[in-house]
Amino acid sequence: MRKLVRVLTALLAAVSMLFAQTQVATVTSTAPFQLRGANVTTDQGVPSWPVMPGDAIKAGSAPVVGSFAGGSSVTLDPGSSAKITISGQTPTFRLECGTARYSLSALSAVKLNDPVSPPKLTGVYSISCKHTALILLGGAAAAAGLGFGISSAVNGGSSLSSK
Repeated sequence: MRKLVRVLTALLAAVSMLFAQTQVATVTSTAPFQLRGANVTTDQGVPSWPVMPGDAIKAGSAPVVGSFAGGSSVTLDPGSSAKITISGQTPTFRLECGTARYSLSALSAVKLNDPVSPPKLTGVYSISCKHTALILLGGAAAAAGLGFGISSAVNGGSSLSSK
């Protein structure tokens, strides 16, 4: 029975290590920011925070600096957001909104969604922030108002006339 428990424990440990995520980068900032959707306050004495594959980052009122293995770095301007993933063994930085400034140790060190071609070792690029939620909400309100106006007109609501 003890042997079975040891085998199962070893198997569980091996499976856990296989599925464990590895750190892709670290991020630092002088002001609060969001990492994985959680608010990170920078006055807690922690100088840098680990970034795992799939993590989303949103800068607050100060830039957020992401440092990668090999000396590459990407800086998110205040209010900008990005997602960091991994493709094979290469980290991928995908700017979603705002501006990013980068300095790569090699062109293959970090994949960027920078539209500049050919890629450069240093640069700055921006992606516009689309506020579709506000447009959708505004459109829904307009449709509701239009529906109310049509309903009032069809159902004999009060009429306006000018003399």
